[in-house]
Amino acid sequence: MHIAIVAPSPVPFCIGGAEKLWWGLQEEINQNTSHQAELIKLPSPEQNFSELIDSYQQFSELDLRHFDLVISGKYPAWMVKHPNHVCYMLHRLRGLYDAYHLTGLPERFTTNHPTLSRLQKRIQQGKRGDLPEIFLQLKQLESSGKLPEEAAHFPGAFVRELIHYFDGIALDPKAIKKYTAISHNVANRKNYFPRGSAIDVIYPPSSLRRFEQGSSDYFFTISRLDSAKRIRLLVEAMRFVKSKVQLKIAGTGPDEKRLKELAGDDDRIEFLGFVNDEDVIGLYANAIAVPYLPYDEDYGLVVIEAMMSGKPVLTTIDAGGPNEFVINGETGFSVLPEPAALAERIDYFYQHRTEAKQMGLTGRKLVETITWENTVTRLLSEPPLKTMSNGMSKSRQKITIAVTFPVFPPRGGGQSRVFHLYKHLAKYFDIEFVSVTGFDQVPFAGEIAEHVYEIRIPKSTEHQQKEQEIEKETRVPITDIVMPDLIHLTPKYLEALKTSIASSDFVIACHPYLYPAIRSITDKPIWYEAQDVEVDLKAKILPDNAVSRKLLESIKKVELECCNASQLIMTCSQNDANLLNQIYGIDLNKMIEVPNGVDTEAIAYISQEKRRSMKEKLGIADNFTAFFLGSWHDPNLKAVETILNLAPSLPDVNFLIVGSVGWAFQDKKRPENVGFLGEVEEETKAIVLEIADVALNPVTFGSGTNLKMLEYFAAGIPVISTPTGIRGLGVEHGKHCIVAEVDQFASAIAQVRSESSTIQLTRIEAARTRVQQQYDWRVIADDFMAASATFR
Repeated sequence: MHIAIVAPSPVPFCIGGAEKLWWGLQEEINQNTSHQAELIKLPSPEQNFSELIDSYQQFSELDLRHFDLVISGKYPAWMVKHPNHVCYMLHRLRGLYDAYHLTGLPERFTTNHPTLSRLQKRIQQGKRGDLPEIFLQLKQLESSGKLPEEAAHFPGAFVRELIHYFDGIALDPKAIKKYTAISHNVANRKNYFPRGSAIDVIYPPSSLRRFEQGSSDYFFTISRLDSAKRIRLLVEAMRFVKSKVQLKIAGTGPDEKRLKELAGDDDRIEFLGFVNDEDVIGLYANAIAVPYLPYDEDYGLVVIEAMMSGKPVLTTIDAGGPNEFVINGETGFSVLPEPAALAERIDYFYQHRTEAKQMGLTGRKLVETITWENTVTRLLSEPPLKTMSNGMSKSRQKITIAVTFPVFPPRGGGQSRVFHLYKHLAKYFDIEFVSVTGFDQVPFAGEIAEHVYEIRIPKSTEHQQKEQEIEKETRVPITDIVMPDLIHLTPKYLEALKTSIASSDFVIACHPYLYPAIRSITDKPIWYEAQDVEVDLKAKILPDNAVSRKLLESIKKVELECCNASQLIMTCSQNDANLLNQIYGIDLNKMIEVPNGVDTEAIAYISQEKRRSMKEKLGIADNFTAFFLGSWHDPNLKAVETILNLAPSLPDVNFLIVGSVGWAFQDKKRPENVGFLGEVEEETKAIVLEIADVALNPVTFGSGTNLKMLEYFAAGIPVISTPTGIRGLGVEHGKHCIVAEVDQFASAIAQVRSESSTIQLTRIEAARTRVQQQYDWRVIADDFMAASATFR
C-alpha cells in the first residue's frame, strides 16, 4: 500500500513535536512494514487572515489519488480529499477553538456587508462543492480592498466561522474513514470531532532512539521557550525551592531573554539552549525528576520521554495531556499551577530520591507499550464500529469494572490480580476500570495497558470524614466495607460509573461493595469477581465489638445480594465457591474458578548456578536468606509476627521481608537477623529473588489463593508454606514445596539447608511447570473465556 502522510510546514520553519511525529511514522512504515510512505508537506503560513485562507485552499486542491491511503493530523492538511483518509488528530487551530474564549472576542460575526452576508449563508450550508467559489470571493474581496477590516481580524469572529466551516467539511464522517487522536485530552475537546464518531486514542512515542537510566543529580526539562509552556512558572517556583539543586532547562524560543532576566543571579538555574538528541538522552538519564508545566497540552512527549528514562514527572492539574500519565504520588505529582506548590514538590523529590526513583520505574511500566510498532499497527488497522464514552473501540464487547481501590500501578495482591487478569482479557474485550482513590489524590483517566483504561475518582472530603469516624471504632481499615453506605457522598464516582456503563456490555463488581451503586445505575448483566469470601475474611480481621458486628451484617447482606444478582461469579478457588454455596446457598453452576496467577514471562527464573554466582558476587555466599513477600493485609501481618517469633531461634538465618507489610513494623523492636525493605522497585525485588535461599509463606488464615506462592515458584526458589498458604493451588508436599505448620518451620528450614541440590531442583522444576501450565495469566484468561462462553 502506498501511503501519503500529509502535513503543514510551519513558516518560519521550526522543528516541533508534530515534525518528529511525521518523521517517526514515515520511518516506521517504510522500514518495518510492507507498505511505502511519503511525507508531503506544503508551506503553511498563518500569521494573518490571508495566509491562513490560502493555506487551507492549497490543501483542498491537492490531488493525491495516486496514493492508496492518506494520513493527516493537523489543519489545514486534512482539507485533502481522498476516499481512504485517516485523521490522526494532534489539534485544531486552538486559538479559534478551545482557546478562543481567552480572547474575549464575540463568537458570532455580524455584518451588513452584502457579500459577506451571502458568504455566511453559504458557509452555514457546509457543502464541499461551494469551496472553490468561496475561496474565489474571499480573494476578490481582499484584492479589491473591499474586505472590511473587522472581518480580516485574526483571531476574529469571521475567520473563526470560516475555519470551522473548512474543518467541518474536511472532517465530515463522509470524508474520513477513521478518526484517531494522540490523547484523550484531544479526543474529549469540544467541537474537535463530529458528534457520535468513534475515536481511537493512539499515543505516539518519542523520536529518541533509546533511553537510559543514570544517577539523580538535578531537575531537567526541555521545551520551546514560549508562554504556552509556562517555563516562567517553573523559574518563579525556584525562588521558593529550599534545596541547593540545579534546574537545567533545554530549548530555545521567543521568551528566552525574558526568562533569563527572571532567573537573575540564581546560579541553580541553567539555560542550555539547543541540545541534540544524544545529549538529551543523557540529561533525562541523570535527572531526579522532570518538571513539565504547559497549559492544557495536547499530549506531552516530554512526559513519555521522562518516564521511558525511569523519571517521575512534576506537572500541574491544568496541564491537560500530561495528566493522562502523571498519577499523583505514583508516577509523579500533579499540583496547583502555583510557584509555592511546585517548589514544595521539587524539595520533596530532592529529599526523597529513592521514592522518586520508584515513581519513575512505575511510570516506565505505564508507558512501555507506547512504541512506533504499536502506533502504526493501530493506525493502519480497521476503524472501530461504534462510539464509546472515552473513545475506545467498539468493534469488540466492553466490560466496566467497578473497584474500590486504584488499579495502577499494581502493588498489593488485589491490585496485581485485577490489573493482570483484565490486561490479558483485553485480548477479547475493551476494559474500563472505574476506581475509587484517596480524597487527597487527583482524578485520573487514561490507558494503563493496551485496551485497558482506568477512570480514578477521589473520595469526597465528606466521604473520607465519615469513613474515618467509623474506622476509629474498628481500628482497622474499612474503606471497602463502608462503600455501600458512603459512595453516594462521592457523586462524581457515580457519574463516572454511569457514563462508563452506558457503553458497556457487562459490568463486573470487583468485590461486592459497589454492587448497590451498579444496580442503581443499570440493569445490564452483572458479573461478580469474588476475590475472597468477604464475610469469612472480614470476621477474622474486625475486632469483636458492636460496630464490627453491625458491619459484618452489612457485609453479609451485600455479598448475598451481589451473588444472587450476578449472572456469573468468578472465584479464586473451588474452596471459595464451596464456601459461598455453604453460607448463602448460591448455585455452584454459575461459578467459574479464576485462580490468581502470574506473568511467567515477566518473572526471571533463577537457576541454582546463577543464584550461587550472584551470592558470591555480593559477598554473601555463606549467608542463608529466607524471604517473605507481602502487602499490608491482615493475614500477612500475622505471618510477619510468626517470622519475628521464629527468627531468634535461628540466628544464622537472615530473614528478609519485602512489601508494604513492613511499614506496619517500622517502629517495633525486631531481632537483629530480620530486615525490612518495604515497597521496592522491580529491579530491587529481582535482586532479592536472586539471592534468597528459601521463600516462606507462614499465613494461617484467609481465602482465595496466595499470589506470592506463584511468584516464588516462577522464580525458582525453594518454598516452605503452611497448608493454608497452598490452598487452592493443587500443589503437593514434597513434590512442589515443603508444607508445614508454623511450629515446624524451623525444622523445615533446616531440611532445605541440608538437602541435596538435585532434590531441590526436582521440586523447583515441578513447581514452575505447574505455574506455567495452570497459573500463567494468559492461560487463566483463555480458560475463563472458554468457561464463560455460555454466559456471554
